[in-house]
Amino acid sequence: MLSSLRAKGYLLPYAALAAWCCGGLVTSAAATSPLPIEVRAELDRNALMAGESQKTYLRIAIAGARKPEARRAPMNVALVIDRSGSMSADARMENARRAAQMAVDRLGRNDILSVVSYDDRVEVDVPATKVTDPRHIKERIARLTPRGSTAIHAGLLAGANEIRKFKSPDRVNRIILLSDGLANVGPSRPADFVSLGRELASEGITVSTIGLGNGYNEDLMAGLARSADGSHAYVQESADLAGFMTREFNDALGVIGQQVEVIITVRPGVRPMRSLGRDADIRGERIVYKVGTLIGGVEQVLLAELELAAQASQDDGAIASIEIAYIDPADGKRLTVSTTTRGRFTGDRETSDKSINPEVMRDVATLISREARQEAVRLRDAGRAAEANRIFEQNAAFVREQQSRLPGGATYAPLGDELKANESAASPAAQSGEGWSKARKQQREFDGIRSGASTNF
Repeated sequence: MLSSLRAKGYLLPYAALAAWCCGGLVTSAAATSPLPIEVRAELDRNALMAGESQKTYLRIAIAGARKPEARRAPMNVALVIDRSGSMSADARMENARRAAQMAVDRLGRNDILSVVSYDDRVEVDVPATKVTDPRHIKERIARLTPRGSTAIHAGLLAGANEIRKFKSPDRVNRIILLSDGLANVGPSRPADFVSLGRELASEGITVSTIGLGNGYNEDLMAGLARSADGSHAYVQESADLAGFMTREFNDALGVIGQQVEVIITVRPGVRPMRSLGRDADIRGERIVYKVGTLIGGVEQVLLAELELAAQASQDDGAIASIEIAYIDPADGKRLTVSTTTRGRFTGDRETSDKSINPEVMRDVATLISREARQEAVRLRDAGRAAEANRIFEQNAAFVREQQSRLPGGATYAPLGDELKANESAASPAAQSGEGWSKARKQQREFDGIRSGASTNF
């Protein structure tokens, strides 16, 4: 049943998994630093094969320490809110106003907030200002009423201009975009928004998006968030908006690092092959990731596939050096943490097979599932529903197998999310036009989770 996934290289090394035992855990060193992050770099096996070429997965986990509320970085936030005519349905505008007003209550006197609304026109309802008079800001939000069309691009530009008035490396600079419809005034292609997101991210401005209902363009909203190092949420019922807005503000208030760059430099005899779950710039011996933000209490995971030449085992076991550079928003300073990862080599294949690292392989399974789902979505979009469903079903079986084989896999939340995404897309409810519209938005929401394997702790 899983032959097509196996043929495409989507499946894990089952012979190794079958030979499982509780072997070594980590093949790396954790960075020791007084800085508020911890970095772990580890391979998928504790014992690599000596004297032969092979592939391995490198997992880098960056964990940010939680900061007390009193020590959090000040915020510079723009709420960009859709007020087009479709927001009059199902109390959407009313719930959007309530969610925005609740967001105001989360901010302090040293935080900066702006509110931009858009239909076919754009209005700056609250110019960027310190939140010294929250009552006045909430009164301005209360005046928002639905009307007109949907000029998302122009609304974003206006929000970015408000952010730029006080943009600083010692603030968390973020746009939160809410929309329930399609961009029908100005630029409307997802590629236009991906390009804008990249431009904003290069300035140190992140963008998170909240799609409301089933009428918005999930490729546009999720692509924008992904390119601007933010998150994307799909909210089916407007009554749930406040909860999603609270979650977004919890993340923003917990930012401990921004404009994060991770540089992996592999040693001679090691070749970078690809990145799983996140775009990376791979050139020669270097892999460069732009991560965006680090949030206290959240582990960011990066996964890269490496190819080791036979002679790689002849050195001191060094596989790669890793450098993480980021701006601390508490003072605007750029900080750096460095670490290395090393491999232990053995001539005994059974020893190597038994030394698989379950933590790494759970993440590998999660992101391999994501790749297969994305292929299934492309097939469904091309009208090849039967083929797409087969991949969703096979992928669900793959995830279930990994949950049963990998220690802790049954309780590992990202694998559970992947199973849910595959099963819902292949369910009878997703076969109608409306059902697939909902399922497709759920797919993009799962894809929008930055690492695919980030976990709260």
